[in-house]
Amino acid sequence: MKAGSNLEKMFAAGHLAVTGELGPPRGADAHHIHEKGKYLVGLVDSVNVTDNQTAVVRMASMAVCRMLMDMGIEPNLQMVCRDRNRL
Repeated sequence: MKAGSNLEKMFAAGHLAVTGELGPPRGADAHHIHEKGKYLVGLVDSVNVTDNQTAVVRMASMAVCRMLMDMGIEPNLQMVCRDRNRL
């Protein structure tokens, strides 16, 4: 199964992939995402969006990924199970 992502194409072609990492901000202010994201446009092949960073409540990683996609940045959603309950 192929995703068709830019990152997948880089790996398939045997090229070096350049990635970055962006941690969601505390709170729901999207301004931080746009400010950090604008520095990554055109410089990276994909951006890893961390999840549940330092076990502190932050903006949802999936929402951050959507914002990055709207900016033309390919996100790589990281999902962790640590520090979550079973509900």
